[in-house]
Amino acid sequence: MSGSKTIRLHIGLYEMPDGMYVASCAEVPHCRILRQNKEHAFQDAKRYILQFLKERQAEGRPFTPLELRAVDFPLPE
Repeated sequence: MSGSKTIRLHIGLYEMPDGMYVASCAEVPHCRILRQNKEHAFQDAKRYILQFLKERQAEGRPFTPLELRAVDFPLPE
């Protein structure tokens, strides 16, 4: 698709103590996916985000991502 617009969003992945994986996108409300496989969690998060963006476009509601801020925290010793 030439000329198509893109938006950069971030998908975070982490493993739960029980071995399940969570994929989430901080910029997209309610985007939190729980799966047994890391790649499945990642792919399902991408699908969720694409569906969210399509629905917003269909409703004529532009999407402006939340502001993300990086913060450094000390790790407990």
